[in-house]
Amino acid sequence: MIFAGVPMDDWYELVEEKLRKLPGRTGRDMKTQDEVFDRQTVFTLYKLLSRGIIDSLDFPISTGKEANVFRGTTLGGKRVAVKIYRVNTATFRDLMKYVQGDPRFENAKKDQRGLIHTWTQKEFKNLHRMRAAGIDVPEPITALNNILIMEYIGDDEQPAVRLKDSYVEDRYMAEEIYEKVVRDMVLIYRNAGLIHSDLSEFNILMDEGKPRIIDVGQAVLVKHPNSEEFLSRDVRNIARYFNKLGLDVGEEELLKRIKGENEE
Repeated sequence: MIFAGVPMDDWYELVEEKLRKLPGRTGRDMKTQDEVFDRQTVFTLYKLLSRGIIDSLDFPISTGKEANVFRGTTLGGKRVAVKIYRVNTATFRDLMKYVQGDPRFENAKKDQRGLIHTWTQKEFKNLHRMRAAGIDVPEPITALNNILIMEYIGDDEQPAVRLKDSYVEDRYMAEEIYEKVVRDMVLIYRNAGLIHSDLSEFNILMDEGKPRIIDVGQAVLVKHPNSEEFLSRDVRNIARYFNKLGLDVGEEELLKRIKGENEE
């Protein structure tokens, strides 16, 4: 969709032309993508392409409140996920509660564009931290301004589906998925020293039958002033979903398991 090797003077016009032909650009999706690709975002893409980090954007994967995700391809033919945060998102002020209180970003700019750039770096750093702790979140590749490039989860034809949209065959399968999700929640809390803060069936992808947690930009340190509130919400969401699948998940017991309070 977008290719490197084009002079800067012609690049913005070329991108606009290619974007009009991007698969899935109809109606609301087209309006949303137009909001994503403001001039500075296009120039950021140009930098990533000119550095050889990516060679093309192929098709949109998802559209969220704060960001759009596209599948991209590197010069070597590797598939990657390209997450582009909308600088003009109406919900940017909601992001502040996940940044304020985090010493890693205490000197970050508080204007709208600066906050979105900080948020992109926050997700990049959280991915690195979780990977180092043994959690198989997407591998981060690079982040620049409001664009994050990371591992693509899916096959050549389509991206992996969310847990919400997956077919869970029986109780045994539900238990297997649940145990993997809880294992990751334990590792995130104890090994990475983080709390996801927005965990639910919407932010878990099924990769060849195995759940993989995504969307970790809002993850906060366990010492964050609102950490207990965020952890309780994650626990509530996970318990609710798996109870709907027929499991018997108690919120208090799950919370203790994550913190290790039920271990001798």
